[in-house]
Amino acid sequence: LGLSELIVDMRTPGIDIRPIVDLTGDRHFCEVTFDDVRVPAANIVGELHGAWKQTMSQLEHERGGIDRLLSNRALYRDTLARIDGSDPLVRQEVAELETFYRIGRHLVLREVLGQAPKSFSAATKAACTSFEQRVAQFCFRAWGPEGLLWNRVSRGICYAPGYTIQGGTNNVLKGIIGERVLGLPREPKPASS
Repeated sequence: LGLSELIVDMRTPGIDIRPIVDLTGDRHFCEVTFDDVRVPAANIVGELHGAWKQTMSQLEHERGGIDRLLSNRALYRDTLARIDGSDPLVRQEVAELETFYRIGRHLVLREVLGQAPKSFSAATKAACTSFEQRVAQFCFRAWGPEGLLWNRVSRGICYAPGYTIQGGTNNVLKGIIGERVLGLPREPKPASS
């Protein structure tokens, strides 16, 4: 026996969907519960009992997507027009962000072309979400007090923590990198009392 993936009509009786409102007021996440929901066997996706392997493959594709680099790109471009380019610290930070943007594009390209090692999308996602957060913080600092107004700058900084939840938290991803990419032993489970 194993897990199977099914297509479920979300209007089926017994399904309760409760949106989770994030700091920006958006509802990108939901709590979904199933209470005595019946789904026909004809709705199985892929192989019977093959859901674990299928889901891991789906997450590989989700984690390595270009959206990880583009979420704040337009805001970042607008921010560059506002910064003091004569400040060496600002120039250094822009250079670091631009460098990582290019590295991130290469990481994503390797994923898309199927050239990345197995499970490496976890490293790509962890690196790119860290980048997304750095870009949001940079923009927030560059806009100064105006960034405190409820606008796309403040929305960007409020939404930034969500980047590390989608597709697996950074702690989960670090475990995947350690075990599947680097071949390290599994982290021991805490002793039960």
